Amino acid sequence: MSFDALFQPGRIGPVEFRNRVVKSPNSSATANMDGTISQRTVDHYRRLGEGGVGLIMTEYTYIDDDASKAIHNQPGMSRHEHIAGWGWLVDEVHATGAKIGLQLAHGGRQKFLGTAPIKSATDSSWDYVEAVAGVIPQPVTVAEIDDIVTAFAQAALRAWKARFDLVEVHAGHGYLITNFLSPHTNSRTDDYGGSFENRSRILIRIVDAIRATVPRDFPLSVRVSVTDYEPDGIPIEETVELCRMLEAHGVDVIHASGGHHATMEWEVSPWFNTRAPHRWGWEKFRPELSIPVIGSGSLVSPEVANDVIASGSADFVSLGRAMLADPDWARKAQAGRALEIVPCIRCNDGCLHRGVDKGRSVGCTVNPSVTEEGRFPITVAGTRKSVAVVGAGPAGLRSAAVLSDRGHEVRLFEPGELGGLLTHALGSTVKQDIAALVDHLVHEVRRRDIAVVPARATAAELVASGVDSVVLATGAPLREPDFPIAADVPMIPAAQVRADAPLHGRIVVIGGGMQGCETSLRIAEMGDAEVTVVEQQDSLLTGDEVVYDAMKLPQFMRQAGVRIRTGARVSEVTAEGVSLLTADGVEVLPADTVVPALGRTPASNELADELRSAGIDVHVVGSALRPGRVYDAIHTAFFAARII
Repeated sequence: MSFDALFQPGRIGPVEFRNRVVKSPNSSATANMDGTISQRTVDHYRRLGEGGVGLIMTEYTYIDDDASKAIHNQPGMSRHEHIAGWGWLVDEVHATGAKIGLQLAHGGRQKFLGTAPIKSATDSSWDYVEAVAGVIPQPVTVAEIDDIVTAFAQAALRAWKARFDLVEVHAGHGYLITNFLSPHTNSRTDDYGGSFENRSRILIRIVDAIRATVPRDFPLSVRVSVTDYEPDGIPIEETVELCRMLEAHGVDVIHASGGHHATMEWEVSPWFNTRAPHRWGWEKFRPELSIPVIGSGSLVSPEVANDVIASGSADFVSLGRAMLADPDWARKAQAGRALEIVPCIRCNDGCLHRGVDKGRSVGCTVNPSVTEEGRFPITVAGTRKSVAVVGAGPAGLRSAAVLSDRGHEVRLFEPGELGGLLTHALGSTVKQDIAALVDHLVHEVRRRDIAVVPARATAAELVASGVDSVVLATGAPLREPDFPIAADVPMIPAAQVRADAPLHGRIVVIGGGMQGCETSLRIAEMGDAEVTVVEQQDSLLTGDEVVYDAMKLPQFMRQAGVRIRTGARVSEVTAEGVSLLTADGVEVLPADTVVPALGRTPASNELADELRSAGIDVHVVGSALRPGRVYDAIHTAFFAARII
């Protein structure tokens, strides 16, 4: 496949770039506590540069030592002492052939450290941050605004001294400048509140101050949210006018994204949201500008990204999580090796839920090495072994590929379809990211010409074959219903619902965990189905779910027409329908098809025990070890395969 539009040279101001692909800012949380750059930070960004990207935008960087630092281990540019570390990082990135820009930000009301002071346009608080320590924002005074404007300008000057190729002001995503721009968070009555002109005043002052401080040939970018997606928030008409003003005041490029942290389903759009969700917005103002526009937001595949450039929708594309998943995204896309790209599945699990949100550095579900670059190399094993991988779900497929790369003789046993339970995603629009992962994992096994045995492996056969090691990736069994189901009722387990065999009529999905919720969305997109999800708890997704799924997935289900019944326990399923025990008594839901989605139970250790008793080296991975998510499958498989 060809993605030629992505790999044409580009220009921002006087600076030329080798292609149109930008690494979007993602918090890595790898800096030292004082904001100085660590070896891990340098290794992370150098690895991104080696992947062939044209421009790397660093993670948001605080500009003063008062209230602008927003997160643990965030890098700073608030002091002269920060320049040296950044200069080191810049030189390392330049050595890869990539250009690099520094993004400057003030955290505003999104100070996730939770510590005082939190300063914003007003005292409008976000409950997620306030819950950390009970601190609410203080409205910044006019004198403090003057100091913030100066701090941005001086930080930009330090970026120039560190020899960055450009500097960017973060004016989106709910940080301080957005707190002023959005009527949702700005109720001031002075010169910085009320009218659009007043609400944009602080940003224009910052731009003017930077332009008066750094050389004119040092490009200046501003990142904006096309809207914050709040009903009383930033209208697109104001964003269009804002971008016109920014160009008039000397900004060289607009970096367009969307949302803020209280609308994370737009800022870091999850798997159930559309790809390229902000395209509609930047296409409103790009025709009004003579400076380039960088389009950003879930442009995870080269097909989507290439279309943005080829169609004239934007001048550059910015990818964040996609390059955490695979830092070689650009090189592989340029070579037409799209299936070799490890796809971002937009799960927000490794990067946010188990990563930055827990106070750790950023991680990735599908890339265990992110921010640990160089620590976990896949090297050729000292002794070549015969290894059997039993099960071809995500854990089995990933371990088989790594074992092959280590030089082992690998046989993969799978009596069914390669991909395991993830094959439910194939053909589904709402699960296109998981479907892309299945295609990738299967491709990687086939590309290595790994022997696939279409049979269920037994302990006796494995022992008789003389195998040295066995990786058990057999998954976990589906939980069986604990209520009677009449034999004549059409029933299909959630894991077997597929787009190529659409369901029709009244569909009752039993179970409101992740399996039930995602299955209901897949059925709803089939078009000729009326879907109801039944959950005995008082709300959906009450398990250990990714927080963004728990917060926003039910909203998307309702928008898709899915009916939700909570606080209702299924007592039986008969030809008349699904009998529910509710607070108001017994109710029967008519159903043309019943879809149990009850999750999984722990797997049996029987096969592992038999093999170990025969002296075989056994490694259990994925849900066979314990039921989990894709993160658990990929990580356990990767680390097990590295030590065999």
